[in-house]
Amino acid sequence: MDRQRTRVGLKICGVTRAEDVAACAELGVDAIGLNLWPGSRRYLRLPEAAALTAAWPDRGPEKIGVFVDPTEEAIRRAWEELGLDMIQPHGERPIADYAALDLPYIWVIRGTPALDSLRVPTPAPARVLLDAAVEGFGGAGIQTDWGWAREAVAALAPLEVWLAGGIKVDNAASAVAEVGPAGLDVASGSERDGARRGEKDRDRIAALVDICRRVRL
Repeated sequence: MDRQRTRVGLKICGVTRAEDVAACAELGVDAIGLNLWPGSRRYLRLPEAAALTAAWPDRGPEKIGVFVDPTEEAIRRAWEELGLDMIQPHGERPIADYAALDLPYIWVIRGTPALDSLRVPTPAPARVLLDAAVEGFGGAGIQTDWGWAREAVAALAPLEVWLAGGIKVDNAASAVAEVGPAGLDVASGSERDGARRGEKDRDRIAALVDICRRVRL
């Protein structure tokens, strides 16, 4: 029997402009990442992020706050002021610290740790994100090991596992075919050539959405 076509989710990360939020909503992107880490070139100060979320389209993409080693106070404030749907913490602190906040969170796994070393936090994450281990905590366009990622997707089932790291229009379909993730997380691969602060390219986002809608799992 032919396997049923399944839509793969798409998150565009590092959005900094209202026109890019609008484009993501119009094109059917599932989630947008708002980078709240000062070390990123896509960093949004909280008032800037609040200005974007104030004009968020009705039934628009999920709002995901991206943090690096944040305090609980910083997370709570961003959650309330931005109306976040999920938090995505990176950094050196144990993921259990964020699981304990009782907010929907993304468990980010960087690099290729031994699969038998992975212990699902309690409460379980809303989503898992596999990303390359690079300086700056993502957004550098560096591809992770897809062979390891494929094994991780199987090992972490039935959790919803997404893939990040160097994904762009040219390799997105291959990423889905080889890894089988529930979704793709794209930052630099959705940007204009020479983007300084995460400015997005509507045509590239449209192409990524099309790939995610028509690919077979």
